[in-house]
Amino acid sequence: MMRRVLPLALVLYAGYASAFSVGMSLPQLRSGARSARSAMPLRMKAAEPAVAGSKLTFTQEMRNKAMSLHTFSQAPKEGKARDTSANTVVDQWQTTKEDFLQFLTDSLVVYEAFEVALQKPELQLLRNSGLERVVGLKTDIAFVKTKYGVAATSPSPAAIEYAKYLQMIETPVFVCHFYNYYFAHTAGGRMIGSTVMNTVFDGHLFQFYQWDRDVKEILAEVKGKIDVIANTWTREQKDASLSATPDTFQKAGSLLRVLVGKARDRAARMMNRVETKAGIITKVSTSPYASRKAAWDL
Repeated sequence: MMRRVLPLALVLYAGYASAFSVGMSLPQLRSGARSARSAMPLRMKAAEPAVAGSKLTFTQEMRNKAMSLHTFSQAPKEGKARDTSANTVVDQWQTTKEDFLQFLTDSLVVYEAFEVALQKPELQLLRNSGLERVVGLKTDIAFVKTKYGVAATSPSPAAIEYAKYLQMIETPVFVCHFYNYYFAHTAGGRMIGSTVMNTVFDGHLFQFYQWDRDVKEILAEVKGKIDVIANTWTREQKDASLSATPDTFQKAGSLLRVLVGKARDRAARMMNRVETKAGIITKVSTSPYASRKAAWDL
C-alpha cells in the first residue's frame, strides 16, 4: 500500500509540541463547505508589544518564554533558537490513517486528564472555557474507525504517563502545561491537522479542529483568566510556572512522534539523508532552508 508523503516546509511543533509561529496562514481545506464553527481564516494575531515601561501580564511572560524556545524555521520572525536537529530541519513528513488514529487516541487521554485536573477549586476559572476537546476527539475517533475500518488502538505509554503527571503537579506548573498544550493546538496543531485532513482524509474536517465560536475570542478570554489566577501567586510561583515550559514541549511532543518521529525516520531514510546507528538517526543532512538562513545566525 502506497504511503502518502506530507510536504511540510516550516510546519513543525517546537520540540515537536509548542505553538507555531503566530501569524502563519492555515491552508484552506479542499472540502467544499467549511463548517460554521470557527470557520474564519486560521491566522493567529501577533501579540501586541507592551507599552514602554509597562508591566507584562503573566500570559505575556508565558508567550515570551515559549517563543524563546522556538527555532528560526518554526518561527521565522520571533524564533531565537538555532535549528540543530532533525526535529526542526526535515521538510517532509509521512503519516497514515493508523498513525493519526493513534494521535487522536493519545490526545483524548491527555485532554481528559486536563479536564479532571481542572476540577480543583483554584482552577475553576478555566473550566468550560470553550477550548475543550474531549467530545470532538471521541467523535473523530469513532469516525476513523467506522469510515475507514481502522482498528481501535490503546493509548501509548507516553500519553498515559503525561495524563498521570498532570494529576500530580502543583497549580502554577499545571497552568503552564494548560497554556502551552491548549494554545498550541489552536495554532500549529491546526496547521498539522489541515495537512493531514487534506492529504490523508480527502479534506474531511475533524471536530478536533473546530470550535463553537471564534477561537481568537476564546483565547483572549482564557488569557485573561490565567492572568487573574497568576495574580494570586508569588514571584517564585510564577517563575516555577515559566520554568516548566521546556517540559511542556517535551511531554506534548512525545505524543506527536507518531506523526513526526516515525515519519521523519521513514522519509529521511527514503531520501538517504540520514546516518543511523542501531536503528537510531545520528545525523541529518542540512536542509535547504537551514542553508539559506545560515547567514542570519549570530
